[in-house]
Amino acid sequence: MTAEERDKLLLSDTQVPDLFITQYMSSLNGASIQIYLFMLMNRSYSKNKMTVDFLSRKLGFSQAEVEEQLFYLTSAGLLERGEDGSLTLVDIKAREVDRYIDSKKNADEDMPPQHRDAAMQNLSRSISDTFFMGRMSFIWQRFIDVSASTYKLEPNVIYALFGALQERGKLLNKNTRPAEELRDEWCKRGVHSEAELEKVVEDDRKIKECMAAMGRKKRKSLDGVDIEYIQTWILVYKMDPDVPPYLYSFLRKDKNKETVTTKQMDEILQEWFAHNIHDVEGAKAYEMKKQNADRAAALTVLCGELLRKRLDGPDLDIIGRWAEEGWEEPIIRYSYEVLHRFMGTVTLSQVDEKLQEWKNNGAATVTKARQFESEQKKKNKEAYLERKTASSSGVADTTPYMEKEYNREDQEKKEKDDLDDLLNGME
Repeated sequence: MTAEERDKLLLSDTQVPDLFITQYMSSLNGASIQIYLFMLMNRSYSKNKMTVDFLSRKLGFSQAEVEEQLFYLTSAGLLERGEDGSLTLVDIKAREVDRYIDSKKNADEDMPPQHRDAAMQNLSRSISDTFFMGRMSFIWQRFIDVSASTYKLEPNVIYALFGALQERGKLLNKNTRPAEELRDEWCKRGVHSEAELEKVVEDDRKIKECMAAMGRKKRKSLDGVDIEYIQTWILVYKMDPDVPPYLYSFLRKDKNKETVTTKQMDEILQEWFAHNIHDVEGAKAYEMKKQNADRAAALTVLCGELLRKRLDGPDLDIIGRWAEEGWEEPIIRYSYEVLHRFMGTVTLSQVDEKLQEWKNNGAATVTKARQFESEQKKKNKEAYLERKTASSSGVADTTPYMEKEYNREDQEKKEKDDLDDLLNGME
């Protein structure tokens, strides 16, 4: 700084408009006010061009901090940015004079505020009486004007905005920033009418419900990333709030995953969304269908290997039914092995009959099926001994040998082999 500049600075004064103090300052923070005053002073004595870099160097703020505060100053109507990035303060006194003159040309209304129709006058009066005990300051009058004229919010929406601020404890008497942030948030989500606001309120309710349920499932507080995912699931994928918690339980219990991440859940929810699934029942049906298809494909490969042939239509129908009934590969393989001991050629129909026999007797697993076959073998051995005893005593046994297990043709063909197998079992 030169001596001339120093002397000029020491002997100069910076005039701050009263309008800034009474109508704008309360809605700004300390950093925004500091930047505004510095720019006001610099406009008086310096010809330096105002830029983000210049303000950052002079005031000791990072460029990101300067950008943030400039956004607030611009939103408040105190600052304008040129196409070349230059910054210029708005002459708020001249603007208010022009506004006053314009109002006098069109109506004999007092300044401020400038509510042009009866509906806005009634809205302003109602908000003042309800939320400010009849003493609403001009900054809120201006906020209502801007919300209606610039943001195109309907009166009911503006009133609801004040109610939402009061519920959150952010309706500060001389600070409109929380109201401006909420107004911007609603506008970004397409809120202008009461019907659009009702949809947003319902979406927020679903998000909170889902967040609470996911917090209980994970047994921890959700972080910002989790919340962003949940907002996407509800707002973009249109999922019911109980779908993500169901998916979490499904992955933990049905898929045996020790750790479930929100990214893994998001991939599956994207798949469900692509198949027009938005509720738990639809998700269950879809996953069951996928599971059956995977099981049917695996069983088709297994049966093709066991039978060593190309499976035909009836065989595939049987396999499809097995998949729906939940039969697994081990018990089907065991059923084939049991039948193959006594038959040269085994068909899927015979395997199916054996599976249904086990199912009817409560043997739906390999372990229980083995127990059932062991008991049947014991009964057959006892029947054989009774038949042998009856034959030696001359008394004919009218009970066909192993009638329930095998047909007459197979019995006559393999009776000798069966007898040898039973005798070996006795040893």
